[in-house]
Amino acid sequence: MFSEPPGWVSLRVNRLFWLPLVLLIMPLLALSDELQPFYIELVEAPQGTFTLDFKTAPGQDNQTATLMSPCTTISNNQRDALGMPRQPTRYRCNDLSKALVIQRTADGLSPPALIRFKRLSGQVDLYYLKAGDHQQTLNAIAPNQGSFVQYLTLGFDHILMGYDHLLFVWCLVLLASSLRRVLVMVTGFTVAHSMTLGLAVLGVLRAPIALIEVLIAVSVLLLAVELAKGPRPTLTHQYPILVSSFFGLLHGLGFAAALTQIGLPSTDVVWALLAFNVGVEMGQVGFVLILLAFGAVIKQVAKVDPAWFSVGRKGLIYAVGVVAGYWAVDRLLSWIG
Repeated sequence: MFSEPPGWVSLRVNRLFWLPLVLLIMPLLALSDELQPFYIELVEAPQGTFTLDFKTAPGQDNQTATLMSPCTTISNNQRDALGMPRQPTRYRCNDLSKALVIQRTADGLSPPALIRFKRLSGQVDLYYLKAGDHQQTLNAIAPNQGSFVQYLTLGFDHILMGYDHLLFVWCLVLLASSLRRVLVMVTGFTVAHSMTLGLAVLGVLRAPIALIEVLIAVSVLLLAVELAKGPRPTLTHQYPILVSSFFGLLHGLGFAAALTQIGLPSTDVVWALLAFNVGVEMGQVGFVLILLAFGAVIKQVAKVDPAWFSVGRKGLIYAVGVVAGYWAVDRLLSWIG
């Protein structure tokens, strides 16, 4: 009776092992647009009054935010036919010795939320709601922490929630054939996105945010295509720092879009900008170190069964390419629609 060689059996089993992993990763990555932060802004006004407004990303129209007791509503939030805010909700809080509580509601999965609390003095405090949480208590009298720590945390959290940015860095690490090339490519990416981040936030450089989001998705897709085709004498493989730097300029504009939506404290613009960028770099460096450690383990596994490693690697690359392509088309349709 005919029987398959053991190698074919092993390869078939390993393909079956990688298939569910790829199928699990794809929908998780596809959720990234749904998990973009929900922005809530609370502004203190004279005589114990506050205004509350919120900004939703595409697909988050079912979310709202309210200021709970001991505050009462003076006037409700008003929006136009397209859902854009015309007037924020106004509240009166008679007893500021009590903590302020913001409640947010959402149908289905609640994404992370960023609360920006601007005091009468001009002090800006930032608070975070993790995905799935619905209440946040604010200190009505004293700030929760200094601006540097706030924006450092914001930068760190932003890179960890920016799955498109992380996927791009992951592709850079895979493209690099040595530790030296990893350092060169990541350094080029860091320097480039730091430049455009600073220029955009300070108002020197302007670009349509929707277009930048499309191009960021395209950058991930292009790197995934390069990885799928394997090493070739192309610009990406021969001059990786040029490619990582060029796309780094785009990603910096993406970071700037998030920071511009939140705003910077009027008294510490440069300091807060520096803190945000340092936070981004801390998150990015930590992610690269995790990738390198994981890569060292996978390299040892690959020696045992190279075919298993090759099939799994290609499966993940194709999954990233499909997700990045979906992002690009979805963001393009949202932009032109």
